[in-house]
Amino acid sequence: MRQIAFSFLTICTLLVAQNPVQRVQDVRTIYVDSFGTGEGADVIRSKVITRLVKAGRFEVLQSPEKADAILTGASSVTKTSHYSATNGENGSASGGTSYHATAGIQLINRDQKILWADDASNRLFAHSASSSLADKIVKDLLKATQQPNKK
Repeated sequence: MRQIAFSFLTICTLLVAQNPVQRVQDVRTIYVDSFGTGEGADVIRSKVITRLVKAGRFEVLQSPEKADAILTGASSVTKTSHYSATNGENGSASGGTSYHATAGIQLINRDQKILWADDASNRLFAHSASSSLADKIVKDLLKATQQPNKK
């Protein structure tokens, strides 16, 4: 009887390994791959990993081999400096630096089928552009996992 149970479990494991997840709702394990070579991409990737782990919806893996899906894409943070001189009575000037983070991301299964994709950018007036972007990516991915399968 034990041999039959062991054989059944082995066959089920092989079938699961051969049949990749076909819906974003069924993803349980995830690997976060590169977010490109843009300025700040490694920071954005790291923050996405942190937020995924904290969310607890997925088991985040260190290597892609056993993952149901891989989250990948391209991202960057751009810096804009602005300066404004005024001709007022006191002759004061103002200026500053702002940061804008953007990403194009995809969640891909083992068959290279795109299960989910999104474009994202940080919130206006966010304290940290990369943190705001990571929050949005994870929030949108979690929302996609809760939506019923659309046919």
